[in-house]
Amino acid sequence: MKSYCILRTEKLKSFLTITGSAKHTFREIPTPNADASRTHLNKTWGAQNAAAVRRAIRDRLPTKRRRDAVLAIEYLVTASPEWFKSASKQQQNSYFAASVRWLEARHGKANVICVNMQLDEKSPHLVAYVVPLTKDGRLSAKDFLGGRKVLTNMQTEFASQVGNPVGLQRGIEGSRAIHSTAKEFNAALSKKGALTPLEPPKPTFGERVTGRARRMEAEHAAAVDQRLSLANKALAAAEFGEKARMSQAAALDQMRLEIDAAKEHQANAARLREENARLQQAMLRQQAYFQREIAYLKSALSHATDQIKKLLARIGALTYRPEVQPAASLRSAIAPTFSAVALEEDEAQSSISLSPNRV
Repeated sequence: MKSYCILRTEKLKSFLTITGSAKHTFREIPTPNADASRTHLNKTWGAQNAAAVRRAIRDRLPTKRRRDAVLAIEYLVTASPEWFKSASKQQQNSYFAASVRWLEARHGKANVICVNMQLDEKSPHLVAYVVPLTKDGRLSAKDFLGGRKVLTNMQTEFASQVGNPVGLQRGIEGSRAIHSTAKEFNAALSKKGALTPLEPPKPTFGERVTGRARRMEAEHAAAVDQRLSLANKALAAAEFGEKARMSQAAALDQMRLEIDAAKEHQANAARLREENARLQQAMLRQQAYFQREIAYLKSALSHATDQIKKLLARIGALTYRPEVQPAASLRSAIAPTFSAVALEEDEAQSSISLSPNRV
């Protein structure tokens, strides 16, 4: 029986989708289809939890990008279930290691944010989160996943480089097979009457004689077995769908909690911005007040300095004048002059008194 390599991709366009997917990958939310006793066997390279995946993807994204841009590509690598039953551990590890090398060569090692090998589910598989950055720095998932030709070449290349060395073949090229949901599978079975009991054949006498009756009974038994197999598949799909719905409900609840927390953070941020604005206005008012006070003090200090200078000038004028001599020195200096004037006056009077005698 042929075994096939399986490579699937999913475009993640929002951080909410990235977080929900990563929480499932790291078992941070209930995962009914995973065996909790085997989760410790899972291995991770790169970001080690959902928050780290989100942060690493955000740090790799360019500042300018389209609003509807694909932020990350989620790759899932696995193989046909029967291959894992026959392949050795070395072959399985070689297959997954080659898958990682193929992703790094395709996208660049820095853009492969996280690789998680999951061994706690029925079929081992690899999940990788990759930022679709081109070599020239553009964020473009279209360059890697755009168009049927690109996807076909990707599947062919992956099978050739990764699957074939371990005995895995490429899926049928151009196949129109799709992955249907459990609900669609069950609806299809019910619509076609696959779950309704088959009426046993009622061969005629002639058919019994010719032996055709035995062939009819054999065909009836084969049809019953086929429908029983379909019914079992439908039951398994329904159980898986129920678990998937439970997981999805838990993821939605977690997302709602995160949305509520984000809204609360936004409200707190808005309140902090308002408070900061009020504080800034208060600081500006205080700054203007202190500037006015400083200007007033400078003016008052300048006026006081001028007053002091004038006062000191007056005090200096009163206490020391070089051009004015003390009173005692002035009298001693002018005393001879007064004596000479007095002598001249005496002589004048004596001459006047003697003049009559001359007459």
